Amino acid sequence: MKAFIYKTNQYLLERFPTLWNTRLVWMLLIAFVLHLIFFVFGFFTLTNPELLHEYSVKDIYFQNGTVFLNSIISILLLVLWLIYMFKNNAFKNYYPTTTSKLFGQFLCYLIIIFSCSAFFLSYNYGLKLYIATEYPDAQTNKNIEVTNDVAMFLTHDISDYTIDKRRYPKPFYTLYCEQYRTWKEDSLPKLEFLDQRYKFYTLKTKTLPKSERHREQDSSYLGFVFIKVTDSLRIYYYKDTIVDPSPFAKSAVPSLYNASFTFFKSRHDKLDDDRGNYEYNQYSYLNVDYSYNSYRPDFTLRHQLRSERNNALLDRNDTSEIKGLLENFITLSNRYKIEHNLTSEQWFNLIYQPDDFKVKHFIRPEPKDDYDYFDIENSELTAIEKFQYERLTDFYFNKDELQNVFYNIEDIKASSPLFDSIHFFMWFSFVISCIIFMFRVTGLKALLFSIITVGILTLFISLLTALIFYLIQGRNDEIGIYLILYFTLILGTIILAIPTLLIKKIKKLVVAICVNISIIGFPLYLFLIIGIITMHQNDICHADPNFYSRNYECHTLMDLFGVYWSYILFIIGILFLFFYSKVIKNWKSLPEG
Repeated sequence: MKAFIYKTNQYLLERFPTLWNTRLVWMLLIAFVLHLIFFVFGFFTLTNPELLHEYSVKDIYFQNGTVFLNSIISILLLVLWLIYMFKNNAFKNYYPTTTSKLFGQFLCYLIIIFSCSAFFLSYNYGLKLYIATEYPDAQTNKNIEVTNDVAMFLTHDISDYTIDKRRYPKPFYTLYCEQYRTWKEDSLPKLEFLDQRYKFYTLKTKTLPKSERHREQDSSYLGFVFIKVTDSLRIYYYKDTIVDPSPFAKSAVPSLYNASFTFFKSRHDKLDDDRGNYEYNQYSYLNVDYSYNSYRPDFTLRHQLRSERNNALLDRNDTSEIKGLLENFITLSNRYKIEHNLTSEQWFNLIYQPDDFKVKHFIRPEPKDDYDYFDIENSELTAIEKFQYERLTDFYFNKDELQNVFYNIEDIKASSPLFDSIHFFMWFSFVISCIIFMFRVTGLKALLFSIITVGILTLFISLLTALIFYLIQGRNDEIGIYLILYFTLILGTIILAIPTLLIKKIKKLVVAICVNISIIGFPLYLFLIIGIITMHQNDICHADPNFYSRNYECHTLMDLFGVYWSYILFIIGILFLFFYSKVIKNWKSLPEG
């Protein structure tokens, strides 16, 4: 083995001295082995389904201590690499070098640091591979479909089964049902259950162009039930005519027929229900004769279709079909190790009420506490809340765990560890590579003075900012911001200009400090320019009298590429170092003093 290492080093030294000097080949080999280990570690992390019960397991890398293991290994690996690499410094020993060799050294540093710090990627791709193989899409989608069909039998909350939630058949999905409690009787047609009243209304609409949204504060637009937002319009829905519910609703007793909620919406669900295009008004400005107005974001097509599917299952009243669904659901729940104490037969006896499938028993979301005692008679519960509490069984099912399982499976499959974290790793590698490059080129003394100089300049700019805003005293903050930004821009321009224009007229150490700041700070300098241009564009846009007619959109330079500016600046930073290597060589050739 020693002979192989020696021969390889000799081969690299004679033909590729930069690769030999930076130990690139050996570092990449070690990094590959470590990436393979982290990949295997990630693959076996989620073998226990109970880990999927927690929300956002995708971030388990940061929760189970792997991030600390990664950090320790990366630090030790990079420190050992630096120790071996610093044994030979071409600049320090005045070896002949070229611009391309200088830039090649920087690229080697960049590749080594990225490969020795980004074990996060291998770990998370191991997670993805395990989830993809253990929980294939076809099986998961089938489980989600079964769960959505069975969900109405998980009678956790009585509010999911009241008459105001029913969305099928017609006219339920064309009417607005207002739920309220009142102590003042009226003669208007309604349904009643305990202390709850349910009135049904037709709806009328009023439209408003998006460009005139500022008009919605007018009194004529108040009192809406909900708003539907389209590309160009805001459609306001208002209660219109009250409808007698007796022809289409027998009673307001909670029933499985009223359930219209979807337990879990899959990422693969192609139904466009426009849920995100609705805004709901929690309070009504039209009536003041009741104390409670429900908040009902359930007018979407999804609620209607789910209610229709639930009604079809109940109308068939096929006991074997219902028992089969319950059995399949318990089977998949056991596979995911969901906490529950249900059996299909016991559960069927709880929910099967052929008389309109009224909800007479409720299931707990978690096990009953042995010390769970509640004085219901002296409580402040409403009548409908007491109704549920009195019918609460000892059966339980933790639906949050199952929702988290489905969410985590789809979230991990849809995740992209590389693109989710690439910005951090590429800029981390860039900054550390720049620091090492600066040390190799200008030496420790210049590097330390550069750090001190940056600290002093930062402190000076901070104090100057505080002084400017103190003098302005809030009269025009934008002027103060522009003054600071332009001052920083001028300062950065001077630092960049010194090594190129005044390299022979200023002390070598001062030039070295400017060289170091330029190496690491050029991307920030460009970002500052982009930020200033964007601020000016925003100011011009908001000053335009036609600003509101453009739907509050201002197209700026920052918006042109968005997050892709990170990649652009990174590439520009690397290209800058390629051309700046000549300036570095010229600086090194200067006489001391």
